[in-house]
Amino acid sequence: MKPARLISIALAAALLAGCGMLKDKAAEYYLNKARKTASAQNPGQAAVTGAFADIDRALKYAPDSAAAIELLGRLGETAAKSGFAGAQELEAAALKKALAASPHNWTAREALTNFYSARGDTGGLSALAAQAQELYGSGGAEEKYYALLSGLAARASALPWIESEAYMSLNKAPETLFEKAAAYEAGARKVLAMKAELEKLGATDPSLRKTAPSALASAAEVASADALRDPAALAAVYAFNARLAAEPAFKKAVEQAVQGNAYLVRKDYAQARAYYQGALNHYPALIDARRQLAEADFQEGAALAATGADRKASSQLLYKAYGGISAVIREAAAGGSLVPFIKPARFLGESYSLKAACLAALRAVEGDRLRNPARLEAEFKAALDEALKLNPEGRLARELLERYTKEGF
Repeated sequence: MKPARLISIALAAALLAGCGMLKDKAAEYYLNKARKTASAQNPGQAAVTGAFADIDRALKYAPDSAAAIELLGRLGETAAKSGFAGAQELEAAALKKALAASPHNWTAREALTNFYSARGDTGGLSALAAQAQELYGSGGAEEKYYALLSGLAARASALPWIESEAYMSLNKAPETLFEKAAAYEAGARKVLAMKAELEKLGATDPSLRKTAPSALASAAEVASADALRDPAALAAVYAFNARLAAEPAFKKAVEQAVQGNAYLVRKDYAQARAYYQGALNHYPALIDARRQLAEADFQEGAALAATGADRKASSQLLYKAYGGISAVIREAAAGGSLVPFIKPARFLGESYSLKAACLAALRAVEGDRLRNPARLEAEFKAALDEALKLNPEGRLARELLERYTKEGF
């Protein structure tokens, strides 16, 4: 090769190296500016906005910078302490830009996953999981492993929120319950499959585990462990979805039970009872509807007692609720709820709470007319003890205990 050619190649290499160094220096310049604001005690809104802009500029020069992502988190915390509500949107926007510029910035992926997870943004988590799947399909061994970790963290982080949304739908709309139950099962199965694939890749090449970003690996491990913490709950969702598909009568019964719950929330007791009874006509084994029938009787009986409008009607409803919930407790010990997203201990604990509440209300309504008060007080105490043991956080049981401690039965 001619000397002139060698010289030109050397000069080009030096210029390229210098360009890289200049970019690094420019990125560090903007990060240092932002660090001052992130370290300030109570920075103003303009300063915070400017610091986010500086981090954006730094990421343009160094799109793979882990330091910039770490600084974003610190700046977000500082902004939150200073009361700047718009900082969250700026932080998320910066993370999205970082990933658009460098899809393999695993630190940014882990940070955005944590951001969405903390806010229950299941749509954002789903988008991150889909992006990770694309990266998995187009990369080498390391990229596949890291993308799998990223996707696992996103999918697993979404599951507790889907579970919560499903639980909330029990008092609202059956269609939402069915949708969330299906989404929960699909997500859980994907998480299990991704964990298995990670084990397979790690066994094939143990170095992957050593080189994987520690924060990303930890996020995936913690999120998946939390999502899969209760195998019995997973099995209950699988069984519920299978029964919905195989037994139209069961699906119709669940629809009517959830519709009954919606009416019960609105204190339309007659409509609630009609839907619960309709549910039991379709599927007599749906203990959830039987329990809610007792709840409707108790609530209406307690409401009548509170107004003093009709003592006899109130007493009749409370005795009916007491008999109904006692039967539910006996049945629940053998089988339990057929609708998922209510833990068996909570279902039974809340049933015992309702039984204790029925007895307390009967004591208040009947007064000296109450037969066998000593026996019923002992039954009240036993039910309350069981309620607190099975579901210590239950508000009704804690309120009943506080009242009993102060006033007695």
